[in-house]
Amino acid sequence: MPTRKILFLCTGNFYRSRFAEEWFNHLAAQKGLAWNADSRGLSKNPYLLGNRGPISPLTVQELAKRSVRLGEIRFPKILEQGEAAQFERVIALDQDEHQPLIEGFYPELLATVTYWNIKDLGDESSESALGRLAAKIETLLTALA
Repeated sequence: MPTRKILFLCTGNFYRSRFAEEWFNHLAAQKGLAWNADSRGLSKNPYLLGNRGPISPLTVQELAKRSVRLGEIRFPKILEQGEAAQFERVIALDQDEHQPLIEGFYPELLATVTYWNIKDLGDESSESALGRLAAKIETLLTALA
């Protein structure tokens, strides 16, 4: 059976979307599901966001608490034009934050993207945001099984 693909989007591909990618892939593998997640950022210049390094230490810490071994340690990736077409599902992690970016830079996604309501640091603590994100992913995987 071919692997189906899902894409998680956030602003900088440093914190929330990277957690979503790793947690989704960890659980999908445990359940033997033919799904694979990837993640991208919507900001055209994520380094202006103040992110330092390849991935948020808060993401690494939360994944370690959940006994998730990190996959590829890579720097953030920005969504390229047309790239989302290869994914069966596309989820942006906060509608208030991401819908304007999608409207401005990726209008082709407007009809297909699903928005969640997971706030970034400064608007929601990492414990709350990543905990709620983990629960939403677990619910999603149950629906995909």
